[in-house]
Amino acid sequence: MESLVLQYVIIFAALLAASYSIYNIIKKTFSPKKFDSKRTHCDKDCGCS
Repeated sequence: MESLVLQYVIIFAALLAASYSIYNIIKKTFSPKKFDSKRTHCDKDCGCS
């Protein structure tokens, strides 16, 4: 029983790490310019009016 729980914990941790890295990759590819322009000033393509 303990080995089964340990397997579930390892699988859950691996899935969490994989989904976190995928989320970071998607966040970087979809909006690198928006975050840069929001820091300095507000452009028409940054999403704020």
